[in-house]
Amino acid sequence: MALDAKGMKFCKVTHFENGRMTTRRIHLMVIQAANGRVFHLTGDDLPDSIILQSGVSFHGAHVAQVLLNPESAKATLSPPTNSWLTGRDIFFAVMGYVVLHVVVSLATATAEHLM
Repeated sequence: MALDAKGMKFCKVTHFENGRMTTRRIHLMVIQAANGRVFHLTGDDLPDSIILQSGVSFHGAHVAQVLLNPESAKATLSPPTNSWLTGRDIFFAVMGYVVLHVVVSLATATAEHLM
């Protein structure tokens, strides 16, 4: 459960690195699971605290651990699935055709000039 200060819900994040400690407040967390699902946690869905540890004692392997119950967190797909072509897709298809046409034209002109 998230911490509360003056009506704002937050998660306390403590980072330990080489003997130094830094503490911050996080109001929004975005977590991507191994299966690709993305969880956006805000308000009461936030954990009360997270501890990150890195430094010499971990031999360069920095560690972050987040524990949550995925069934209670709402998931969103990122990026959103859209089966329609976007303007960017059409632009790249047209540019690909133009570049291919220019390359073929130059190759044909070069071949004719060499003969």
